[in-house]
Amino acid sequence: MAGQHHSDPAQPITIILDGPNYLRWSSAMTSFLKGRKLWRIVTGDKPAPVKRPDETDDSFTDRLEDWDSANHRILTWFTNKSVPSVNMHFSRFDLAKEAWDFLASRYTSTDLAHQYQLVSTLNHLRQESG
Repeated sequence: MAGQHHSDPAQPITIILDGPNYLRWSSAMTSFLKGRKLWRIVTGDKPAPVKRPDETDDSFTDRLEDWDSANHRILTWFTNKSVPSVNMHFSRFDLAKEAWDFLASRYTSTDLAHQYQLVSTLNHLRQESG
C-alpha cells in the first residue's frame, strides 16, 4: 500500500477541510493522528506535562518541549489541511484540542443541517418524478 504512505509530514491526509466535508475530513484526520499516536493530545487525555517533585528542570523542560512540539505539529496539520476561511480561526488556539473542539462545534451541526437539506431535496425530486 505504498500509495497510502504520506512522506510529507506537513500533508498527512489528502482531504482539505472546507466546511461541508467536515465528517470525511475529521474521520481521515482522526485515523491519521491515531496512527501517529497523537490522538490523545487532541482529546485532552494527554495534557501538557506537569513537573514531578523528583524531576530535574532539564527533564521536565524536555518533556514539555516534546509535548508542545507534538501539539503544534497537529495545529499545523489542521491549518495545512483546511481552506483559509476555516483555518483563519486557528490563530487564537494554543491547543490542538481547542481547535478540534471548535471545528466539531462549528461543523457538526452545519453538516447535519446540510445532510437534512440534501435528503429533503432528494425526497422532493422523487415526489415530482412520480
